[in-house]
Amino acid sequence: MLGWSADPDLRPAGVEQIALQLTGAAHAVAADVRHAAEQLTDGHTARILACVVLAEAGHRLAAGPQGTVRCAQGYARLVRVLYEHLDRLTEAAPRPVRAL
Repeated sequence: MLGWSADPDLRPAGVEQIALQLTGAAHAVAADVRHAAEQLTDGHTARILACVVLAEAGHRLAAGPQGTVRCAQGYARLVRVLYEHLDRLTEAAPRPVRAL
């Protein structure tokens, strides 16, 4: 999806289906990011950045998919960004203490 440099010669319904699937994925990953961010303290840098990213994601997702290649690529980039932030939040999360 992100590697497409030109129109992939798909039917509009196919592009729309891809955009819808990416929208669903973005909602799911955003929920995971929100949950991971809540595990950190209020002032933690990773949590603050996650809140900014989630606000932008919410704004983009509220617009709804348009069924164009450009739109689908935008959702693919959004999913990628959300996963990157989820990784950062996971790395920043406090580790549970293991009993000996």
